[in-house]
Amino acid sequence: MVATLPALSAAETRAAEALLARVWGPGTRVRAAESIWDRPHVVRLHLAADRSVVMKKQGDQGTFGVELAALEYLNGMPEPVAPRLLGADAGAGILLMEDLGPGPSLADSLLTGDRSRVQADLVSYAGALGSMHAWSMLQPRDPCLGAPPWPGIVARGTDAFLGAALSLGLAAAGARAEIDQLSLMLDETGYHGLVHGDVCPDNVRFLGGPCRIFDFEHSGWGPVVLDASYLLAPFPSCWCFGRLPDSVAAPAVSAYRGRLQAAGIDLGPSWDVAMTAALGAWVVAWGSEIAKLLDADGEWGTTTMRPRLLTWLRSFTSAADRSGALPGLRVLAGDLHEQLSARWPEAVIADYPALARPGAARVQVPDFWRPEV
Repeated sequence: MVATLPALSAAETRAAEALLARVWGPGTRVRAAESIWDRPHVVRLHLAADRSVVMKKQGDQGTFGVELAALEYLNGMPEPVAPRLLGADAGAGILLMEDLGPGPSLADSLLTGDRSRVQADLVSYAGALGSMHAWSMLQPRDPCLGAPPWPGIVARGTDAFLGAALSLGLAAAGARAEIDQLSLMLDETGYHGLVHGDVCPDNVRFLGGPCRIFDFEHSGWGPVVLDASYLLAPFPSCWCFGRLPDSVAAPAVSAYRGRLQAAGIDLGPSWDVAMTAALGAWVVAWGSEIAKLLDADGEWGTTTMRPRLLTWLRSFTSAADRSGALPGLRVLAGDLHEQLSARWPEAVIADYPALARPGAARVQVPDFWRPEV
């Protein structure tokens, strides 16, 4: 049952219909409206003739302008990877975008699919991300695009991360200088474009073809490797976390690199250095949480926090071994992984159901998750 318009004010309805009139002509009316995923600032508008659009309202998170700038910029892509922006009224605090409609996400694949489906969807996901990055890297930067928020997040996590290491008796002095250089390292590699900033498995749709990416509330112009690192960490900002085997991740990484290389963007040794810095940045960014985890684990989505941290530490140390970058932080992260693994023997890195090995622990499917069909 679709609720009739309580999700909109009269002013928002008038503003939406004025924008729709520019796209589809006078007389286009909003017949009904409903919140999506119980988020009052994201609303599906039902129009006549089985047509619908998605409205985003200006909320209290300060992300309205961020998403608007990203969608305006991505409207220039000839083959869209994001929803098309249909119009915006900044005064009314609304924007209208293409409704991607129901369809499976990568979270659906990981939690209810099988290995072949996950493999195909992960490659499609990586290809869409690579296409967006490659296109943006070859375009001028739009001055409306700000910077993603990650440098501040890393800075705020640094003291807590080093403090947690010191509390375990680990020598952390040599790592601070390298942590302070993470931002510079990522900037100097030159791989700059539009960064989504939260490319979680539930922020994509597979619509019988290419993957589409949405929810650009944390986007900005910066090192695209921050997004690409989601394939290796994996998914460092996401509720939907589980073990992602190298055999599954590797084809997706190849698909991502292939899109950039096809666009003439060379990924040399500096890319491996940038990936190491990105994976290190994600670990440090969780510094405040690490300090808490020494006392008690915490639930989030499909699993608890301790297995995530152990996975992210191992992903970073593996990347550092390959690139030779950040040797001091690599030693500290390796020592931290060793100590925490011994301290938390119950911290099992569980499999996604679609990728579960016989007899292995599986991640839990959270109550709030609802598959898209």
